Amino acid sequence: MRAIVLGSGAGGGFPQWNCGCVNCRAVREGRPGFLARTQDSVALVGESGVVLVNCSPDVLVQIARTRALWPQTARGTPIAGIVLTNGDLDHVLGLFSLRESQPLAVYATASVWRGLEQSVFVRTLRRFEGQLEAHELVMDETVSIAGFSITPFPLAGKRPVHLPGEPEVGDNVGLRVRGRKTLVYAAACARVRPLPCDVLLFDGTFYREDELVRAGLGEARAADMAHVPIEVSVEAASLQATRRIYTHINNSNPILDPESAERRAVIRAGWEIAFDGMEIEL
Repeated sequence: MRAIVLGSGAGGGFPQWNCGCVNCRAVREGRPGFLARTQDSVALVGESGVVLVNCSPDVLVQIARTRALWPQTARGTPIAGIVLTNGDLDHVLGLFSLRESQPLAVYATASVWRGLEQSVFVRTLRRFEGQLEAHELVMDETVSIAGFSITPFPLAGKRPVHLPGEPEVGDNVGLRVRGRKTLVYAAACARVRPLPCDVLLFDGTFYREDELVRAGLGEARAADMAHVPIEVSVEAASLQATRRIYTHINNSNPILDPESAERRAVIRAGWEIAFDGMEIEL
């Protein structure tokens, strides 16, 4: 049993299509140590199939380069289920690329399902009876998929900007995944909280609270986008994780530069930095 980081980038990936920041220029130019990243997703390879954690717009590329996701029959997929942790577009748009008359089991909270149902595009996942098998995730209730026990829990977050309505508890969740080891996935998290586990995949979107402002890339701060910056989490012993890995890394983040002081600080503090294709034994 293992986890494969399919995509380690935040929304937009790395490089971001419309960004000419220092980091994006460096990765386009092929500077050593700058690794391109697709948008955030993880594959849990289990005893009886694969679980996708989120379904990014890059899912077809991610499937094509990951042997564990290749079909083994004339038509089919080893994907036993897709678990959504929120309704952000960079976590759900890939569903509509998996519409080729293939039954899909999708797990999401009630609030995320309500958001999906507002889109006419969801009809393309219901071409025939049983094509979309919708399962509701309930806080702190465990579901079993492909040999993994997966328990959603609420995380401080933010309702996606494209969905109207008041914030709800199920808008953003973390996942506790139990195989032989325990993995916690919390790639979108507004504040530090205890997350005891063997392996933690944690929010590495921004290094600093005012990162976008400093770089001249926008006016939003990390808190405005419901992300705890690395400068806060990097020394947080309260996370209580044995192995700690940053993922969901925005193109502006200085840890993408292998020679940066911020990268050295993260490594010195005992953290790892996820990359596309990274494998974690569970």
